[in-house]
Amino acid sequence: MHDVVRNRAPWAAVWAYRDLVRHLVGRDLRHKYKGSTLGFAWSLANPLLMAAIYTLAFAYIVRVPVPRFPLYLLSGLLPWTFFAGGLLAATSSIVDGAPLVRKVAFPRLVLPLSAVATQFVQFALTFAVVVPLAALWTGGLSPTMVAVVPAVLLQLAFTVGLGLLLGTAYVHARDTRHLVEVAVQLWFWLTPIVYAPEMIPRRVAGLLALNPMAHFVAIYHAACLEGTWGAPQHWLGAGLSAAVALALGSVVFASRAPRFAERL
Repeated sequence: MHDVVRNRAPWAAVWAYRDLVRHLVGRDLRHKYKGSTLGFAWSLANPLLMAAIYTLAFAYIVRVPVPRFPLYLLSGLLPWTFFAGGLLAATSSIVDGAPLVRKVAFPRLVLPLSAVATQFVQFALTFAVVVPLAALWTGGLSPTMVAVVPAVLLQLAFTVGLGLLLGTAYVHARDTRHLVEVAVQLWFWLTPIVYAPEMIPRRVAGLLALNPMAHFVAIYHAACLEGTWGAPQHWLGAGLSAAVALALGSVVFASRAPRFAERL
């Protein structure tokens, strides 16, 4: 069994173990809502509650000048919640799956992928709330809403790539998750989700191009609020970020994966 796993290309091996990925995703979702009366509704309630709090704070108290602020907020907050949750889950996935890693032969990629996939399933279902809101506030759904699909796929690749890097780092340095938690909180406020990009001072506005999530959020905002495909530079930034993160994460993860069991 070890030879079979080792002799396959990493991503081909994951495809061969796709049933295991589905099992792990299903297990995580069942475990999360086990014993809960509302079940999945809690995943929807949390971002909606956050959206309500941010709307009260920034639309009515601070008075951020953003039209249709609730839709603006949700169309950026939900993708961010998926990114942050997927990144943290992937970071700890190898260490959390230590019993499997030590005893069972399977592609180690399965663990971070299933962790991100679990968050993706929740995101896909919660983002469905944005669709009727967009239709309500913009007077109907624009065909450009389909831009969300490639944006989500690119964000998925970006999240997986970073998750592979950080999951590998966490195996070797257990402070990694704590650092990621702090970095994610800072990253949130550096991304135009509760404020408009135009509010950033000109002298630092250029730095926004270095923030991959700013590109993703801008595409979601364009599709959901403006009825456009988004600016080409945002697609370029999102595409490059996804490609670099996935390529680098895959190489680093593959080089370290054979020794994970020794470190756990």
